[in-house]
Amino acid sequence: MIPSASSALLDAAAGLFGRHGFDRTSVQAVADAAGYSKAGLLHHFPTKLALYQAVLQECRVESERVRDRVRSLPVGAERDRRAIELLVDLSLARPGLVSVLLSTVVPMGDDDTTELDALGDPLFEAFADAPPSGARQIRLTGALVTLGVLSLEARRSDNASEWRNEIVNTSFDTLGHSVPPASLAD
Repeated sequence: MIPSASSALLDAAAGLFGRHGFDRTSVQAVADAAGYSKAGLLHHFPTKLALYQAVLQECRVESERVRDRVRSLPVGAERDRRAIELLVDLSLARPGLVSVLLSTVVPMGDDDTTELDALGDPLFEAFADAPPSGARQIRLTGALVTLGVLSLEARRSDNASEWRNEIVNTSFDTLGHSVPPASLAD
């Protein structure tokens, strides 16, 4: 998947918002990261808040897309694996969005996270019919963080395609499912 200019801009903004929060991300920093002038960015999004809201909407759409693609599968290992695969592919294609989605699971900054809280719901719903609790919540949070961190590192080190299957297997294993030995060599 090759991101369009608009999705590349939103992904660059999402990466900065995810790492630094809304308050500590400047329009100029987003423009620089996306390869735009500040005026060019403001032509597309008249305010930082409008840009942030567009990022949140994009995250919502993508996380709901993952949830909806696995919803018909019964809760269990098959659904977990498919959700992990979809999220890894999204993470490798759109690393900025993953930074924002990760901040819904593990808040990184001191910004008010009220707007972010609802973004995490479709992520958890992809794995269960009800909000997770106890050990399942711990494992799911661990799997999502593992998936996000490894995907971001794979992109940073230019190893996305080489690491994809191992990221899937590691995240799946974090959920408590055994990875078949043949899969370990993928």
